[in-house]
Order: sequence, then structure tokens, then C-alpha cells
Amino acid sequence: MHCSLFIPDFFSIESASPANRIAAAETLIARGRRRRSASASPETWLFQRFGAVKQRDWPVAPYTLLADGGAPGRYFWMRADPVHLNVERDRLGLSEEFALEVSRTESDALVETLNRYFGEALPFRSPRPERWYVRLQHAPEMETTPPSAARGTAAGEKLPSGADAMRFHSLMNEAQMLLHEHPANAEREARGAPVVNSVWFWGGGILEAVTTRPYSTVVGDDPLARGLALAAGIPNRGLPRRAGDLLSLLPPEGTALIVLGPPRHRDGRAALERDWFEPLLGALESRRIGMLTLQLWSANSLLEVETVRSDLRHFWRTRKPVESYLA
Repeated sequence: MHCSLFIPDFFSIESASPANRIAAAETLIARGRRRRSASASPETWLFQRFGAVKQRDWPVAPYTLLADGGAPGRYFWMRADPVHLNVERDRLGLSEEFALEVSRTESDALVETLNRYFGEALPFRSPRPERWYVRLQHAPEMETTPPSAARGTAAGEKLPSGADAMRFHSLMNEAQMLLHEHPANAEREARGAPVVNSVWFWGGGILEAVTTRPYSTVVGDDPLARGLALAAGIPNRGLPRRAGDLLSLLPPEGTALIVLGPPRHRDGRAALERDWFEPLLGALESRRIGMLTLQLWSANSLLEVETVRSDLRHFWRTRKPVESYLA
């Protein structure tokens, strides 16, 4: 079995102090064959791996809708995710998505208000509280930016661009007015939670057949990876808590793509080390798996590492803090 471990934003948390070193990950990176490249987004990497074709945007929306249990059909779908916009040093900023934690009840109430206003001209769907969609009759002439790429920047500069962009800027403004004084937001504000004060349009496209099958199974909760697997007819399963639980379920042959969430907290890397890097290193040493590939993202680059059991004998390749590979 070949395991391919995919971790977006792995380098997003500085963690190079001796107390926070992650020995198993450092061993795998030091002993394996490394390649560093300019960072395409994780979405771009996934689409390219599955041989999907870029439309005006990478068509994230129809594939994640498929993963969320929807039926994209041949409609044009666009993500219209709930977001919190704030003013940061005289510029518009986009809060982290995990800070919102929109409940099912809140999502339903907010989307109902949007649908009552926009009607069939712009029907919203919310199969998941954190992921909203709109269905369009025709593909707009514009390009969009994923919210992950807009965070930490001037969000106003990342709004849709192109011939039809101003229409969607107007739709976004209208949505902001509708959401501003919504009772659900008043309740959120009262308990100190960030309000859902806008929607972010991005990732539009039509679902197309995926004919490339680079993996025998896809493991993870990432909706794009699951949607691409479904479109390609590849078995997929949810992410278990740790690698040991997964290894007992995988067949001895094939290639498994394992998609992990990025480390969100100061102990995020420690949890990845305990639950994933250590047991996968052990599985490589014991021949339970034959190869381990890591795809580790930073803001500006991608570090890919391929390690087989014989590489682990190269003791002279000493471990270093993982950040040193970005220098």
C-alpha cells in the first residue's frame, strides 16, 4: 500500500522551538526524496491530480455539492459561503472560517431570508451550514478567488473580476444589507460570536466527468477531494481519528490519498505527529505500507516528500526543523 498524505497549510503555524519538534515528520522529510515547488493552491493540485479541466475558475462548487449530497446536474453552480467581513487597518478583511461555527438553525434562517428576497433569480442552497451554493442559468464572465486565498489580505482586492463582476458585487452588497440586522445575527452578536454579514462568491462551474483515477481510495472529510472521488467512481471514506484506525481497513495493495485538515492550534502539529506521522513511520518500518508521500503546503510553496523503507537507513540525513526546508 502506498499512502499519500495531503496537508494544506501545514506550515501556517510557526513551531520550530525544541519543545515543539516533531521527530517522526522530521525523519520522514530528512530521509525521503524532496521536491519543493511554487505553491499552486490545494484546490488546483487536487483538480490536476484527477485530470479535471479548469473552466473560468476551478469548478469547486459542483464537486463539493456532489460530496454534500446534492445533485449538480448540468447547472452552473457557484459557492456563496457565509463569511464575516471586518475592517482591519482601514481595509476589508475576511475572518477565518472556523471562527464562524454557523449552526444548522442559523444557516437555515439566513438562507431562507436570502431566498425570500432573491427568489428563483438566485436560489441559495445550504446542504451544510458552512457551505452555501447558488444555481445560475448561465456561466458568468468573471473569475473569483477562494476565501482561503483572500484571508490575510485586503479582501476588497479579491472580489470577483471580469465583465460580469459588478453584478456580483451588487448582489454581495444586497446580501450584506439583508444579513446585517437578521435576528440570527443579533443573537450571535449578543453571545459575542462573529456575525455572518456577507457571502463570498467563488468556485463556479459545471460538473464534468472525471476519467483519471490516480488513487484506489480517498480518505478524508475534505469536500472537494470527496466530490472528485465520487465523480471518478473511486471509493472514499471519512477520516478516522488516527492512522492506526485507517491502516487496519486498507487493503495491502493500491494507493490511498489521505486528506488531513490544516493544523489550527498551537498543538495541531503535535496531534498530527502523534496520530499520523508516528504510526505511518512505524508502518513504513514494519512493511505495512511500502511508500509514504507527503504533500505539505505553505503560503508560497509546496514541499513533496517520497519515502520508502530503504530510505530510513540513511542515518546521515539528519533531522532538521521542518521550517528549514522552506529556506
